[in-house]
Amino acid sequence: MGIKIMKKFQILGLKRNIDSITEEMMRNKEIELLKTEKYHENFKSSQIKNSYKSCFNKLDRILDSLNLNKIIENINFDKLNKVDLEKFKDFIRPIQQKIDKLERITKKLDAEEKRLNNLIKHVYVMRNIDIELQSLKNLSYITLIFSSLSQERYERLIENVTEVPVLVLEVNRDQDRVWFFTFAKKNYQQKALDILNSANFQRIELPERVKGQPREILNQARHRLNKIEIIRDQISLEFKKLKHRHQSQLLDYYQQLLVFNKITDVNNDFYGKSDYFFITTGWISEENEKEFEKLISNKYKKVIYSSQEVKNVEEENPPTIIENPEWIKSFSSLVKLYGLPKYNEIDPSLFFALSYILLFGIMFGDLGQGFVFVSLGFAIYKNKIDFIKNKNAAYILISIGFSSMLFGTFYGSLFGLEDLIPALIIRPMDNIMFWLGFTVMIGILLLITSMIFNLFNSFKNKDYTEALFSDSGLSGLILYLFLLVNLAFYGIQSKLLMPASVIAAVFIILLLLIFLKEPLGNLLTEQRFSIDKKISEYILESAFELFDTVLGYLSNTLSFLRVGAFTLNHVGLSMAVIILSEMINNYAGSLLVLIVGNIVIMVLEGVVVGIQILRLEFFEIFAKFYSGSGRELIPLKIK
Repeated sequence: MGIKIMKKFQILGLKRNIDSITEEMMRNKEIELLKTEKYHENFKSSQIKNSYKSCFNKLDRILDSLNLNKIIENINFDKLNKVDLEKFKDFIRPIQQKIDKLERITKKLDAEEKRLNNLIKHVYVMRNIDIELQSLKNLSYITLIFSSLSQERYERLIENVTEVPVLVLEVNRDQDRVWFFTFAKKNYQQKALDILNSANFQRIELPERVKGQPREILNQARHRLNKIEIIRDQISLEFKKLKHRHQSQLLDYYQQLLVFNKITDVNNDFYGKSDYFFITTGWISEENEKEFEKLISNKYKKVIYSSQEVKNVEEENPPTIIENPEWIKSFSSLVKLYGLPKYNEIDPSLFFALSYILLFGIMFGDLGQGFVFVSLGFAIYKNKIDFIKNKNAAYILISIGFSSMLFGTFYGSLFGLEDLIPALIIRPMDNIMFWLGFTVMIGILLLITSMIFNLFNSFKNKDYTEALFSDSGLSGLILYLFLLVNLAFYGIQSKLLMPASVIAAVFIILLLLIFLKEPLGNLLTEQRFSIDKKISEYILESAFELFDTVLGYLSNTLSFLRVGAFTLNHVGLSMAVIILSEMINNYAGSLLVLIVGNIVIMVLEGVVVGIQILRLEFFEIFAKFYSGSGRELIPLKIK
C-alpha cells in the first residue's frame, strides 16, 4: 500500500530484436521509456521509415466512414502476425474506391440539399403571388428589390415613399416581419436603396435558374428533396453492406496495423541505435521488474538488462505509482485534485480518507440521511444507477454514509428528528461551547499529525533544514505545542504553567530558530553560517514570514471551528424543516415537507460540507507537508 518503489532500467540488444522487445514492454503496461536519455556517441537517435503509418491512416479513415468501433479492450499479441502491406493494399483498394464514390455522391447531395432548402426559404414567402419569377428578373426599365422588414419599420417605410416614384408591394407577413417587392425606375434606383437602407432593410436575392410560379417552384424543390432522401437511404444501405461484408477482416487488420505502427514510432522516439545494436532506458516498478527481467533474460539470450535505484529524485524525476485498496483509491482521486505525491513523499491517501470520513460524520451526523448515502452508494456500486458509472463515487458515498450514521447515533438524530432515538453520547446543540472546543481539538490533532508527516518527509529526503528549522518542522512543532500547552494550562488553572520570563525565553528561542532557518541550514549542510541574499532583504522577508507563521498557527487552528459550526448548522436546518412541517395541519403535506426538506439538506448541505472538508484538508493540512508535485507514469500504450 502506498507509493511503489521505482527502478531505472536500461536494455542493450541486437537491432533484430528491437520490435520484439518493444512488444514485450507494451504487454507489460507499467513501463515508461525516456526520450531525453543521453547514450554513448556510437548510439544515434536515427529514424526509420514507418511503412505502416500511411496504411494505418487509410484504414482509420475507412473505419470512421463505416462507423466501426475502434476501441480494442485487449490485444492478443500472441495472435499478431506481420502485415503483408501489398496484400493489405489490394484488399482495401476496392473498399476505399467504393467509399470514395459514395462520399462524393453524398457531398453533391449535401450541396444540392442546401441549395434547395435555401430556394424554399426564399420562395416560400412569395407562395401567394401568381407570377413568373423569371419575368421579374428580366425587367428592362424597372429595378426590382425583394426584401423584408419588421412590421413597425415597414409601416414607417410606407409613410416615407408616398411622395417618391417607388412602388412597394407586400407579398407576405407573419407576426414579426413583412416581405415585399420594391419597384423603381432605373434612374430612381439609388433613391429607393437609400430609403430602404434608412429603414435597415434585409435584402433577399431572387434564386437563380428557376422558372415558373412560386408554388410550382416549391413543389419541384420538395419533390427533389424527397428524391435526395431516397438516394441517401440507398447510400446508407451500401455503407451497411460494406460494413457487414468486411467488418471482421478490417478490424483484424486495424489491430495489427495499430500495434506495428506504434512499435515503429516507439523505436524511432525512444531508442538509440548503432550499426548492430540498440539501447533504451525507462522506469519500472520494483515488484514488476522481477518478472520482466526474468522474461527478457530467458527469451532473449543476447539482450542485456540492467537497473538501478533512484539516486537523485530531483534530477531524475521518477514517476509515481500509487497502490491502494479500492476504497482508498476512491479518495486518492480527490487527493489528485491537489496534486499527485512526489516519488519521495508520503502518500496521504489513507490519512486523507480517514480524516475526510471523520470530519464528514462530525459535520453531517444523521442516522437516516447517512443511511440514504450508503444506499445510494451501494446502488451505484451494483450499477443500478445508469448515469453514474464511477465506482469511486460509490466507495465515497458508502464511507461518508456510515460515518454520518455513526455520528447520527451519537447525536440521536434521525432524518433531523431528535426525539425518536436517544443520543448515545451528546446533542451538540445542547452543549455548544463544549462541542466547538471539541472540534478545535480534532483540528489540533490533525495539524500535529501533518507536521509529523512533514518531519518524516524531510528526514527521508535528508532535507535537514526543512526538518529542523521550518514552521512545519521540529522547531515549528515544538513552538505550536508549547503555545497550546501554555494556553490550555492558563485556561484551566487561570495561571501560567511556568514563569513569564521562561515562557518568553523559550518562545523567542523557537522563533529565532525559524527566523534563522537559512543560515542554520547552511551551517548544517555547508559548514558555514551564511545567507544567500542581502541581510536587509532576508531580515524583512523572514520577519514577515515569521509573523505569518504565528498568525497561521492561530488561523489554522480556529479554522476547525467551522467543523463544529456546520454540525450546529445541520441541526438548525433540520429544526427549520421540522417546524415547517408542523405548521401544516395535513398529515400528507407535513410528511411531504419532511421528505423534500431532507432531500434539500442532503443535496445542498452535503455538497457544501464536502467542499468545506476539502478546503480544510488542502489549505490547513496538506500545506504543511504535501507538495503534490509528482507525475504519473506514462506507460507505453497502443493508443
